[in-house]
Amino acid sequence: MKGIKRFLFNNIMMNSKLLFNVQEDESEESVIFNLRPEFNRICYNTIRASIIHLLIKSKDLNHTLSVEEISHKLGKRHSVVIHHLEKLAYWKIVDVVKSLKYGNKKRRSIWGLNLKYPNLIQNVYSHMLKTFYTSNELDKMCCINKNVRSMLLVTGFVTLFVMLSSFACDCCLF
Repeated sequence: MKGIKRFLFNNIMMNSKLLFNVQEDESEESVIFNLRPEFNRICYNTIRASIIHLLIKSKDLNHTLSVEEISHKLGKRHSVVIHHLEKLAYWKIVDVVKSLKYGNKKRRSIWGLNLKYPNLIQNVYSHMLKTFYTSNELDKMCCINKNVRSMLLVTGFVTLFVMLSSFACDCCLF
């Protein structure tokens, strides 16, 4: 099933490359013009919107983050984050900053905003804020893992307390 999905994804991307006619040496204005119809598709997905928001907010790191940091902050699996980063890279919004060697393979470990096209990034982000999400909603989506961890911590304490109290009651019966 994964092979079929990957085949369909690659086929769609190949066909859309023909439709958009995006080339490597294009000017930023033509890239924005070609991708303008795709802005809704780029922005409506919560994971892609969160990734763009996280990278824009990471100014101290030159708008870069590792895949592990992104997946941890979003509470999503590594493979899901990579999938959406690849889509954003196709649209020239993000780019691989650093690849680390892992055995015989290279892993694209650090991703960042594609600073060759700053107006594209600004247009996509402003479209996202006008059409789909507020800045507060994006902040909440980007700290899901913190909420999950704090909830697990609280429920863990409650479960531990219930287990200890039932154990204490069982001991008192004898």
